[in-house]
Amino acid sequence: MLEALIALLATLGALVPTGLLIMRAYKDRLLYLIAWSVTLVGITLSLLTMALGFLLGFNDLLFKVAETGAALIAPLWLALGMVELIARYVQVRFAAWLFTLSYTVVAIVILLADPLTKTLDKSLPKPGEAYDALPLLLIDGGHVVAVISLVACAVVTALLASKQDREAAELLIPIALVALAGVLVVAGTRGLLPSFLAVLMLAGAAGLVWYGAMRTIPVYEDDEEYDDQPAPGPATGPATGYDEQPARFPQQAAAPVAPPEPAPREDLRFPEPAPAPADDLRFPEPAFEPVPASPPTSLDGLRGPSGEAAGLPGLAGMPGLPGLPGPPDLSAACGQITVYTLLDGREDAFDRLAADLVAATKAAEPDTMILACHQVENAPTQRIFYWLFRDEAAFAAQRQQPHWQRFKGEARSHVLTTNVIELRLGAAKLAPLSAPAAPGGRPVL
Repeated sequence: MLEALIALLATLGALVPTGLLIMRAYKDRLLYLIAWSVTLVGITLSLLTMALGFLLGFNDLLFKVAETGAALIAPLWLALGMVELIARYVQVRFAAWLFTLSYTVVAIVILLADPLTKTLDKSLPKPGEAYDALPLLLIDGGHVVAVISLVACAVVTALLASKQDREAAELLIPIALVALAGVLVVAGTRGLLPSFLAVLMLAGAAGLVWYGAMRTIPVYEDDEEYDDQPAPGPATGPATGYDEQPARFPQQAAAPVAPPEPAPREDLRFPEPAPAPADDLRFPEPAFEPVPASPPTSLDGLRGPSGEAAGLPGLAGMPGLPGLPGPPDLSAACGQITVYTLLDGREDAFDRLAADLVAATKAAEPDTMILACHQVENAPTQRIFYWLFRDEAAFAAQRQQPHWQRFKGEARSHVLTTNVIELRLGAAKLAPLSAPAAPGGRPVL
């Protein structure tokens, strides 16, 4: 009865991270989150069947479902999500998905169809005593593949982090937690531990997977503060990771104030000449001649009674037009240059994501002054993004936009390396906006 109560509490505890991770995977559409959601579903289903078995007694169906969820599906899909997260070559990720899907389908069919060799009761049976050789071979093979994949991913991430790879350094702790969860799953389903301890290990693995998954997703707080200390210059170091953090632009130092010049001595001043009479300096004013009225021009017909241009929003900011605003104030502007090196064959997919990002930026970010996506001549796998923001608040707000988060998540599979250069605006020229074009292609005046 105690084991049934522990299994029931563990099931309820695993349902919470399972539901949270499924909702996050549905929102972000990231493949590694989907794979880890399948892992948590397998663990939760296994804990539920264990609780029913401890309470009512195990039968063939309950035991097979418990073994399929925790011993087969959970470790394999946990390793798949790890490979999907850190692998930078699409061929590796495709091979991992193909192997996992094929192995899972074949193994599930055999585990559910193969008869058991032992009569079951309310105690959790050991897999080696209840299964024949083929189901045990499939379970052991899945454990070996999962352990090797998890250890290899953790080692590769640690090596990249030691080489100043920013993305690897950020993912090191989440990957370590997920790898530990894989160890708990494998150890809890081997049948070598007491049943209550195996249940607790599976519940702990579910919590570690959820926490590690949440650590891989960047979160930007609304009240995020920026450093106020000036830096010696913009950061230009290369980084091989994709998930860049919000840049912190140092404040411009105040210009030094020159000391006031001393007043000249009274004894060195020359006497000022007396001013000439005003009447002697006046020129005769010309006689006023009325100017004949001229026919109205095309510009006169476009102005309202107050002299403002009517129906010409494109003329805003043009010099020489009264009543229209000038160029925007960019004294506090900040910028960023991001250089993406793409994987071979992923250029078109990345360009489509960039086009969607630009369209969403036009609609939702009025304080993003410039977003330009450049292609590099003689370098087809490189793309350069240039950003100019009105101020640091606009930069922070842009990093919280859902379309930017979606772009980062979907572009990850197309990007090999990323280099971020932070900018402070110095001397600049802002070209006036042009007038709207007429149907013939000429500006309307």
